[in-house]
Amino acid sequence: MSDDLKRQAGREIEKRKSVARFEQFMHGVLNNHESTNLDIVRYMRPMERTESFIPMDWLDHVALLMPRVIDILISKVSLRRCNYIDLPDSVFSSAKLQHLKMGLNTDESTIIRPASINLPLLKVLELSGVELPNDFTQKLFMGCPSLERLDLSFCDLYFSSISSNVLKKLTIIQCCQFEHMQISCPWLVSLNIHSHFQRGGVGISLKKAINLVNASIRLIWWRRLNSGHDDVPVLDLFSCLSSVTELALYFGSDLKEPVEKDVSNCRNFKNLKKLHIEMWAMSYDFYLIACLLKCSPNLNELNLLVNVHQGYIQQEPRREILGDAFFQHEYLENVNIRIRGGMLPSECYEGLIKTLDKYVKKIGNIIITYDEVSMF
Repeated sequence: MSDDLKRQAGREIEKRKSVARFEQFMHGVLNNHESTNLDIVRYMRPMERTESFIPMDWLDHVALLMPRVIDILISKVSLRRCNYIDLPDSVFSSAKLQHLKMGLNTDESTIIRPASINLPLLKVLELSGVELPNDFTQKLFMGCPSLERLDLSFCDLYFSSISSNVLKKLTIIQCCQFEHMQISCPWLVSLNIHSHFQRGGVGISLKKAINLVNASIRLIWWRRLNSGHDDVPVLDLFSCLSSVTELALYFGSDLKEPVEKDVSNCRNFKNLKKLHIEMWAMSYDFYLIACLLKCSPNLNELNLLVNVHQGYIQQEPRREILGDAFFQHEYLENVNIRIRGGMLPSECYEGLIKTLDKYVKKIGNIIITYDEVSMF
């Protein structure tokens, strides 16, 4: 055996011994703790190049000690593509757990598929870098009657429903969505969604969002990656956003058809004070802006982030807004336009001002800045 191979084998043996020592240490500590003395369990570590999996059976002991908070972060440090995490079901059965946070950022997504979930006091659940199967949310809300906040980031989502009568804050960031998702949460106050639709026919439907105050929606679908599917995504959002006071929107250019179909369902956004729209290469022209101006009589601030791509510039909406063709928004105090990707072409600026003049009687201030940093 060469010297390099011997050194590599020696490092492998030492790492295995280190893992074994840690496991022994954790079992010793946890076995000698009273349940009333354990409040927060925080475990953070990288996954080394030579590790094929990380044993987590010591979490069985943690669950028995009934902590209030469990915070786990495991991150990859290599490009190895065979690592995974063996996560025990006991994590999802703890009588006193109120906050569960797990970031399992390995190359192969860990599938969260507990046989059942029983976390009666859980208020906050944060998951990152995992795969959630089709029955996950059904088990989650049945087993977590107190859950008020759900945060999902960098996850693969295969479920089709989020339905809760107690959830107040929902965040879905940089997730891949494989099924059409219906969100029905009447007590939801804050909604932040950044999803990538993975195939045609999927989408999002928002129902019963009667108490929603803040919403940020960023949706992307690449038509060229779904050339074998004729179905475009389906959106049903605007009819249930009428209670929001602040709204931020971005839709990828391939979602033009379902967005313009859905925005026609706009109701009276009487509470909306601040509107943010990221304008994707101007390919949607100003139809969406005009529709929202028409439905938002109390809007006083409009923020636009414009991505400059001259090949997609439109001068004005291609058709009249549904309803009164002579509608004009009474007053906008501020219009903030932030430019990304170069100088704003004169025809783009003229088209935007023409649209604003058509649908707004009076504007207090128009401020244009050039900034590479997104305001959303």
